[in-house]
Parts: sequence; structure tokens; C-alpha cells
Amino acid sequence: MIVVSDSTPLIHFAKIGRIDIIFTLYGEILITREVYNEAVEEGLILEKEDAVFIKEHIGKEIQIRNSSSSFIHLIEKYSIHKGEAGSIQLALETNSLLLINERDGRNAAKKEGIKVKGSIGILFDALGEGVIDKKEALGLLSRFREEPQDFWIDPDIIKLAMEKINLKK
Repeated sequence: MIVVSDSTPLIHFAKIGRIDIIFTLYGEILITREVYNEAVEEGLILEKEDAVFIKEHIGKEIQIRNSSSSFIHLIEKYSIHKGEAGSIQLALETNSLLLINERDGRNAAKKEGIKVKGSIGILFDALGEGVIDKKEALGLLSRFREEPQDFWIDPDIIKLAMEKINLKK
């Protein structure tokens, strides 16, 4: 399965040292040059370890590919950033699942008919596929909750996800 990713899910899973979860679940990941610049180039300038982890996978599990047509109309239509717009356009062109966390970008992608998953959705896929177990899923969600400055996920969404996992048998 080919999947397009915006920067945040890659950064999140690199930060927790489990970027392998994304590759195990989805195989090849496509990112745009804008996403590469944000997740890798800017991260390296800021000396972020997650940027190093992501860069190690460029040209292997992660391929840089820009959309073949302009995405300016998406920026204008939805008031989203160029990284999100480029990712949405690439997902449209490749008929791919889009990994994206930012609310405005997710909403725009859905309105364009793209299936989306965020970091928590990826964890649920990993749990469902047996890539991680319930204990690890809860541990990773706890880390998201305990480090809001690094993960930018609404604590209420994390709480709901943890409750849902605790209800699973």
C-alpha cells in the first residue's frame, strides 16, 4: 500500500522511536519536498533527533515525490499551509491514504474525498494488526499526553483513545 504522509505523524513516531510502526503497517511512504523540509531540514537545524531518524529512511521506506499539478487552489480554498496542501494534492493524484494530524488539513483532505489517519489512528491500526499490544499502545498514548509540547495532540482525544483501548479485550 502506498501512503502519503504529512510531517507530524512521521515526527511523532520518530520521537517515540517507533517509526518502524508506520513502515510495518503501510509499506512505502511518500512525502513532498515541503514535508521533507519541515520534518528533516528544519529539524536538523534545530538539532532534533527525530529529524535524524526520518532522514535515515529517505530513499528507502520514505520517498520524496511532489504532486504533478499545482496545489495553490487547496491553499486558497481551505486556508491551509503549503505542506498540507501539497500532501493532499499528492494523495489525490496517487489515490492514497493520507497520514495527517492537523485539524484544518484533515478537514480539507476529507472534503476532497481522501481517507485520513492521524497518529492515534495509526496506533489503533498497529494494535489491530498485532504490531503492538495493548500495553504498548497505552504507553505510547501516555507519552503523547505527558509531553504535549512535543506531540501537539488534544489531551481529550488521547483520553478517549485510552478509554477505548482499555475497553478492548
